[in-house]
Amino acid sequence: MLAIPWYFTAVIHQETLFGQAYFVITSISLVWGLYAGTLVDRYSRKRIFLVINLVGLCVLGAIVVSGFARGSLPWYLVALAFANTMFIYNIHFPNLYAYAQEITPSEDYPRITSLLEIQGQLTFAIAGGLAAILLKGLGPHIHFAGLEFNLPFTIRAWKIYEIFAVDAATYLIAFLIIYRIQSLPVVKKNIDVSSLKERVKTGFAFLSKHQLLFIFGNASLLVFLTIIVFGTYIQPVYVDSFLHRGGSTYALGDMSFSIGALIAGFLTTRIFGEKKAVLGIIGLSAIAAGMYLCMALSAITILFFLANFIIGACNAAIRIQRITYLFRHIPNHVIGRANSIFFVINVLFRMCLIGVLTLPLFHNGTSIIYSLAIMSAICLVGAAILIFKYKALMKQPEIA
Repeated sequence: MLAIPWYFTAVIHQETLFGQAYFVITSISLVWGLYAGTLVDRYSRKRIFLVINLVGLCVLGAIVVSGFARGSLPWYLVALAFANTMFIYNIHFPNLYAYAQEITPSEDYPRITSLLEIQGQLTFAIAGGLAAILLKGLGPHIHFAGLEFNLPFTIRAWKIYEIFAVDAATYLIAFLIIYRIQSLPVVKKNIDVSSLKERVKTGFAFLSKHQLLFIFGNASLLVFLTIIVFGTYIQPVYVDSFLHRGGSTYALGDMSFSIGALIAGFLTTRIFGEKKAVLGIIGLSAIAAGMYLCMALSAITILFFLANFIIGACNAAIRIQRITYLFRHIPNHVIGRANSIFFVINVLFRMCLIGVLTLPLFHNGTSIIYSLAIMSAICLVGAAILIFKYKALMKQPEIA
């Protein structure tokens, strides 16, 4: 997922085509996202993990075989790999959080959400480092922060389908690990066996009845919205056309983001506790807005890494506090559908943004700064909504 946006931008120079493909994939996610939430609340969450890893292995494995047979991949198969992973994300994360809530005592919610974030971001940091190496190769001379380092070895740049082969292997490893997991639920899961339409309606009915949770769930997700759009669409163009740097800078930016997020995973609960979750999200959203503006106003590579580090920390801290708050206020038997509804609304916003940002004005040279200004404004809107609803959110009763 780090390699594909860069591949379209700097290898085949088709960033507009990628933007259009991303728009189509995101549109399909609208329907799939709602359906995915009903599956999470209907079936065994462990079995869902096993199925999606098998699907990922089969689809990506077929693309890899095609790549090795042809010696290259057409753009649409690269886009298919991206789509396959995005669709897996759509069910993986609602399923992950629902499963975590299902097997975790309520007093351990902050610790578990922190550990999930640490694990996820550590994995992403490793992926960022690998992407930096595999996209461009390594050695014998590397430059970083104005310094030159000499290595006794070299690593050649990998083909995109070779990177996909590593990804396919991770799906297999994940399947084998998850298959052996044994767990017992600590909350009773009331399985809804009604029709798909009725299950979707139940999710909407719950959030309609608890409108404050609906507002919080969406407003607290706006920073994440900017990160998805920035990371998959704006950042490759920003690095290539504004910073005039290569694939290693792009991947190291993602790695900086993950290191910041990893540190936040350890410190968030200690700094904010549980009682200051909403206040923390407000402050962190404002800081993220400031970092987007810093990147828009400067073409300094070190500042780009620093901004990614801080935004990564803000996003991780917001996610930990957001998920803990939702765990305490949304019952386990509807949390999959509730999270999917939040996701679908986030996708709608994302589609609108992508539709605007695919215009030539936003991805030619220095004009990319306007995209960053929009990201900053979105973060501030999320903070403003939560400020307006702050007192009511603090009084919201927890589930029994």
